[in-house]
Amino acid sequence: MTEPLVSCLMVTRDRSKLARRAIQCWAAQTWANRELVIVDDGDEDYRSMLEEFRGERIRYERIPPEEGRVLGGIRSLSLDRAEGDYCMQWDDDEWYHPDRIQVQLSQLEARKLGAIVLASTLMHLDDPVFGNNPYRSALGRGIPGTILHRRTDVRYPNLRKSEDSIFLNDLRKTMPVGIATGEHAHLFIRCFHGANTWDKDHFTGRLRRTPRDKVAYFIAKHLRGDLLTHPAFRLTPTEQEATRQYLAMSRELGLLAH
Repeated sequence: MTEPLVSCLMVTRDRSKLARRAIQCWAAQTWANRELVIVDDGDEDYRSMLEEFRGERIRYERIPPEEGRVLGGIRSLSLDRAEGDYCMQWDDDEWYHPDRIQVQLSQLEARKLGAIVLASTLMHLDDPVFGNNPYRSALGRGIPGTILHRRTDVRYPNLRKSEDSIFLNDLRKTMPVGIATGEHAHLFIRCFHGANTWDKDHFTGRLRRTPRDKVAYFIAKHLRGDLLTHPAFRLTPTEQEATRQYLAMSRELGLLAH
């Protein structure tokens, strides 16, 4: 039986160095039947960089900026251009494990879901404290930016922030949405590089999101005097290996300052 086609959807603007890492991650996926749809409304032309991936199923479309159209609107354009049975958000500034598509799609199909998100991811901040110390971050209803879903008429709201959270909530009204079971934070590393949609406080705030997290944060930072003793930094061997791969790739591409 033919594997279903998965459309991985990237929106981008003027950051080809970061996008190269995300594209390398896409090219290394163990799920064979996939395409990468890139919608770019920036000034920088990625075509010379994409020569490195000649022969891969990549469609790159440059669009002129449009007044009033922001991130959510461009994400919707990428959905319009997708040809796959499934669509997956594939942000240009994150790192993805080679098994990401395989794991999420296998669970989605086995559980007869319409969409699936990861319960947790790893987070990395490129700064002196966190540079070599990614940590695990979870959200109770799953991480919106990790969405994999069946084709749908639902679209993202035209917003600069939280468009993926609203999109996920709207999907829940039309199809069964599940959270991946098991320990899969290693499949996705969210990367703070200083030019993110969200600021640094958004990233570090995940260390004190719940009451239990807040207690752990207080003990680590104020009683022990070492935030790195927070339980979120205790990574499994699988998470440690993903971190090693991420740091090696990022340093090879010249993406890290620390």
